[in-house]
Amino acid sequence: MGRGAVVVSVLMVCVFAHGAARSFAAAAEVVAAEADIHEVAERVLAATVSVACAVDGGSFSGSGFVVSPAGHVLTAASAVPEGATDVTVLLPGCRRMPASVVAVDASLGVALVRVAVEKPLPFLPLARSLPAVGDVAYTAGDVDDVMLANGRASFSHGVVSGLYDVERQPEAGFAGRVIETTAAVNPGSDGGPLVDAAGRAVGVISLAVSPGRWQGVAVPTATLLERFAPLGSGAVPLETDSAPSPPVVPPLAGLRRAAASVAPFLVGIDVERTWAPERLPQLSWDEHRRTIEGWDKLPAPERKKRFAAFAVRSRMLDVNQLLRRPPGPATGLVVAADGFVLTSSFNVGDDTAFVAKGTGQPRRFTADEPVEKLLADPEGGFIQRPNPIRRLTVVLADGSRREAKVHARHEPLGVVLLKIDAGSLPWFDLAAAATSPQLGDRVAVVGLVAGGTAAGTFNPGIVSAASRNRGYRFQTDALLNYGNSGGPVVDAAGSLLGIATAPIEPDTVMGRIFPLQQLMRWNRAPNSGVGFVARADRIRAVLDDLKAGKSFERFPGPFLGVQADESKALGDDVVIGFVAEGSPAARAGLRKGDVIIAYDGVELAAWRELTERIAGGKPGDSVVLTIRRRQKGPRLVIAGRDVETAEDLAALKKSLAPGETFEGRLVTDDLRDLTVVLGENK
Repeated sequence: MGRGAVVVSVLMVCVFAHGAARSFAAAAEVVAAEADIHEVAERVLAATVSVACAVDGGSFSGSGFVVSPAGHVLTAASAVPEGATDVTVLLPGCRRMPASVVAVDASLGVALVRVAVEKPLPFLPLARSLPAVGDVAYTAGDVDDVMLANGRASFSHGVVSGLYDVERQPEAGFAGRVIETTAAVNPGSDGGPLVDAAGRAVGVISLAVSPGRWQGVAVPTATLLERFAPLGSGAVPLETDSAPSPPVVPPLAGLRRAAASVAPFLVGIDVERTWAPERLPQLSWDEHRRTIEGWDKLPAPERKKRFAAFAVRSRMLDVNQLLRRPPGPATGLVVAADGFVLTSSFNVGDDTAFVAKGTGQPRRFTADEPVEKLLADPEGGFIQRPNPIRRLTVVLADGSRREAKVHARHEPLGVVLLKIDAGSLPWFDLAAAATSPQLGDRVAVVGLVAGGTAAGTFNPGIVSAASRNRGYRFQTDALLNYGNSGGPVVDAAGSLLGIATAPIEPDTVMGRIFPLQQLMRWNRAPNSGVGFVARADRIRAVLDDLKAGKSFERFPGPFLGVQADESKALGDDVVIGFVAEGSPAARAGLRKGDVIIAYDGVELAAWRELTERIAGGKPGDSVVLTIRRRQKGPRLVIAGRDVETAEDLAALKKSLAPGETFEGRLVTDDLRDLTVVLGENK
């Protein structure tokens, strides 16, 4: 990665030549990689299908892939559950064919069906071994009925980002070791293949998403070949392969080495709060159907109506669960031998708990409640309260547990320094490894997950904005979630670029179900492709202060005292939503609802531009803000002051010296200039 700016002209020529050589080499790798992707995509898409069926009034669908030339299709039990009838398979080219169920194993989350074919079908060989974290991976599936529109499934590229155990989920009965991927997994993907760089299926995409990660996972084909009877009996003419995956090429290989080098210094952080993490009640359709009295006597239209209501409820609970802080350890990084652990402020922050006034406790939801009741407020209403931390425990690499305390915070960076009693721990030298991000740098977010491998988890991406939050953080498109928040972000050279911060904005909640329109206030969710990272160069500059116990609550530097109107955030206007009492903005006369048109004559088109202008100044600077304020009729401007109220007139009189003269004018437009003297954040 390039670091810093070269200002000597002779060196610029050398750097340009070196950079050009690297660019040409990288371009050659990209061309070769794209050729490989096209080849793998053609093989995978020729064998990927869509499946659909009916089960007792419910309709189920998903993806699958052909595993034998005789027409055997492997899919997920969520797409073809036990008791499925009217099974059909949509082959590439929009050929829909009836299929028969060979076997369903709910405990493995997998099903096997077969279509009767006259000619051999393209198929995928099955891998007998697990891939490694960081290996190239692909997914394919019938997402949003793409096969009907295009005649082929969708195809996505990523890596194997983790190997760990999952618990049984309502719609996916598999529990055990899964393969996590950064390749796209969406509704409709379940049952499709997870494929390695050699074009072998290494897993069947499952709905068993880890609540700590919210990334797609797959049941390994290695597990299915051992435990799913039809595949292990020899009855299905399979092609299997136990060869290792092809090696990855730079820069992915460098990122993987960097992640492995920092993984030994990762620790888990167990956080015990007043109220335990909330798990919303989810049932499978089969479990829900069994609770409906007289189901067998219901007419077909009523059964479909009940299934549709169940699907709406399940989707709403899925989305609301994403707003809950999950159970399990957070990630931290040991940065000193005597027990200092760096992590995200988010990991040791308080949730917002919606507490029922009648009970003083968060509401508990039950599995049989209809949507209307789930959304309803409890009797007496809610009170919003924090969910404070009762105990912090750091889990070391050897499994030992140490009680931890918050030693210091840096809120602008979004990091916290914890302290545990320790003699001499292996530690990561942040000061030696820290460096500055550059736009386009390839990075990886490294995390820790319970039951995972020693290599941790690995989410690669790039630096998508080198400076955010007044330069204290940078932005990456690497997937950032509950599991890797607090983890290190490294580049291919092994340098530390930062610590992953909060995966969700504005906050996590519990005790309340939100309807769709209220969910719009969450403008950033885990794995959204917009993740913020505390810059390592900024952390290095304050690490000694943090170790000394000094906390930083606010951004240092100039201060105006206004906040944006979030309801207008997506527009082109810079609209004030809040003015702090006693702030420079309040003293200058700024009000809620004012639209800031220009800052010292420079037009503004986004709130970010205003904050950048303020950050570029210093306390005591006098600046002129041009604002637009809706008014009723004309106003007087006397001696440069707006006189609209008795208070304005009194302020004018107080500002004038005895005998001083002034001029006034009648103004009819909405624009006005206000002079503001910037304060200092303390």
